[in-house]
Amino acid sequence: MARSGIIAWLTLILVAVAGALAPSASAAPPTFERINVDETEFDPELSEACGVPVTIQAQGFIIVRTFSDERTGPVELASLNVSVTATGPEGSVTVKDVGGDLTRVEPDGTAVLSIIGQVPFAFTGVLKIDLETEEAILLPQHTVDIEEVCASLTA
Repeated sequence: MARSGIIAWLTLILVAVAGALAPSASAAPPTFERINVDETEFDPELSEACGVPVTIQAQGFIIVRTFSDERTGPVELASLNVSVTATGPEGSVTVKDVGGDLTRVEPDGTAVLSIIGQVPFAFTGVLKIDLETEEAILLPQHTVDIEEVCASLTA
């Protein structure tokens, strides 16, 4: 799955949950859901960047904790543990999609998505997004060198 596709997919899930909830004072335990991931698909972004066809295989799981009560604070936490392998004509690169994606409602009512950890072929660190405006509040400090990835897939 393309790195923008992974981020977009998680953002859509978390936006839907965050949009359905409003602030309140009570607290309830979260519900838990385990999502197994086993997907293989063509990656148009890496293929274009590397100049060769690149296939992505993602395998692992995501554990989603959803806080069902309506309040400020955490709305949903998705913990990721997914191995992502990019395969080109001459080689492959495997990285882990690990970390947590946290959606929370701030006291002012703003819903914020924090993507924390390592996003394959994109960045490591923290990316924070205002879910209403879809604007980045905080950008990660470490991005992946795509030229280095491409060199491993084509050499």
